[in-house]
Amino acid sequence: MSFSETTDDKTLWQAFKQGDETAFGVLYQRYVRVLFSYGKKLSRDEQAVEDAVQDLFVDLWQSRSRLSDVESARFYLFRSLRRKIHKSIRPDQLASESWEMTDEWRLPTSPAQETEVINAEMLQTQTADLQAKMKKLPLRQYEVLMLYYYQDFSYAQIADILAINEQSVRNLLQRGLHKLRQFAFLSGTILLFILFFLRK
Repeated sequence: MSFSETTDDKTLWQAFKQGDETAFGVLYQRYVRVLFSYGKKLSRDEQAVEDAVQDLFVDLWQSRSRLSDVESARFYLFRSLRRKIHKSIRPDQLASESWEMTDEWRLPTSPAQETEVINAEMLQTQTADLQAKMKKLPLRQYEVLMLYYYQDFSYAQIADILAINEQSVRNLLQRGLHKLRQFAFLSGTILLFILFFLRK
């Protein structure tokens, strides 16, 4: 069976579990970059994050026959990477609450559809400004916003990834949105308008 970038995750996951190297390679290429970007939000040690991502995929391949079916490979990978980073990286290597020194390329990339949908010059400017302002949020608030709007995870999935309850996720999301409105000088309606375009 042949696989491509358009093959759905469930099909790839089933084939990978049965030892198909091509399916595994497609999953790797699909998620390695976004997982690395996410990991950089959790640790300042770039090499340690890169090692954690690579170790995650090595572990997956070695344990493929014992893995269960998953509803979302992306959710499984995010949750597994977060747990691996927190288990393997020293506390002093974890990311601080400040984002001022974070390089722009390390931030999660917007979906490709964003450039197709948001084509008005003013809205593009506001979107870029908003992404820059997000770097100033506390870590947990940024992480929740990123997982919800950029990665399209549900409240329940985010709660599972972060090992907190759903109400805490909602609270962090609301506090993050409130701070973004203050940082970016945007009305709540315009802010949500931009963020929901990012989520499509």
